[in-house]
Amino acid sequence: MRLRYVTLLTLASLAMGQAAPNATNPAVPKHPGRTSAAAQAGGESSVPPNAAVITVPGVCDAALADTKTMASSNKQGCKTIITRAQFEALANALQPNMNAQTKRRLADVYPRLLAMAQEARRRGLENDPKYKEVARFSRLQILSQQLSQSVKEEAEKVPEADIENYYKDNPEAFEQAALLRLFVPKEKQHAPAKADTAAKDSEEESPKGSEMQKADEEAMKRMAEEIQKRAAAGEDFDQLQREAYQAAGIGGSPAPTSIGKLTRSQIPIDQRKAVDLKVGEVSPLYTEPNGFYIYKVLSKEAKPLEEARDEIRTTLSQQRVKDAMAKYQQENTAILNEAYFAPASPPPPPRTGPGGPSAPGPAGNPQSRATPPSTNSKPASPQASQK
Repeated sequence: MRLRYVTLLTLASLAMGQAAPNATNPAVPKHPGRTSAAAQAGGESSVPPNAAVITVPGVCDAALADTKTMASSNKQGCKTIITRAQFEALANALQPNMNAQTKRRLADVYPRLLAMAQEARRRGLENDPKYKEVARFSRLQILSQQLSQSVKEEAEKVPEADIENYYKDNPEAFEQAALLRLFVPKEKQHAPAKADTAAKDSEEESPKGSEMQKADEEAMKRMAEEIQKRAAAGEDFDQLQREAYQAAGIGGSPAPTSIGKLTRSQIPIDQRKAVDLKVGEVSPLYTEPNGFYIYKVLSKEAKPLEEARDEIRTTLSQQRVKDAMAKYQQENTAILNEAYFAPASPPPPPRTGPGGPSAPGPAGNPQSRATPPSTNSKPASPQASQK
């Protein structure tokens, strides 16, 4: 919902700019590097609620019920005054806890909207049938967005008893393992040729380039299989990781192989069986579009309830929102006249390959999952292959 409102403000701002191409540029402040104390403190803490924060000369339409209007017989002599309390009520309705920069953008847009709305009323556009249809549909959108926000706020009030019961009923979800992880890239990085970029691109697209890539992938797979055997035999993971990067032609030092304690939800779906390993065991190869992964379990324990509490609250809250919205949709399934409407377009196929759901980053998660510790990130190939 917040994104829609921000988009609305942005579009409105652009529309105003196009509607007034001859508008004068705002005055450049004498000291552009200086920021007011009020702005540094977060905006308006020293401004009284009834003090004016926006004054719009020439706008004095009595229909503007949300502003204090000072009207006179001469349009140029009237103005609309918006107090801090009125502006904050608007900002909070559009986006709770709106930050200072967004408030400033709203303050830039809002007076133009008031001025243009006044002119629209003067022209009688409120009585236009098209305006009435758009206003009716906009009202439906706003009401549905308000409902979504209300449902979300209610869903966030998860009883503590529900959190504790979820923790007790789902012990496997909170089993965490201290893990080592090896990453073996699928592709090798070759030194750039002296030929120009166009020639290199042409070579990569040629059969010879495809054969070279295939040969590289086969070589790196054999390398990964050998490294897995050596890891299972007890060799040092950090040393094996360095060898894998050297074989792939990746310069620099790879990140440590220790990735901390992770639960199942913090590991890619296809690699979660690593948590089922016994302490000291090494996993088989897990193949992803960007390379091969190998895990070793150092220790296992249950994640304490206090550490899992926020995660459980988020999980239950999201499920409650999903259930509530599904209920509304199921109870109000529309019946369309297929003789009138065109057939529905088929859904797009699921993404595969780098960046798709089957290709999580080395930290292990699709975006919808919980994010593992930042120490899991690697400086080289794993993330680069995901982009």
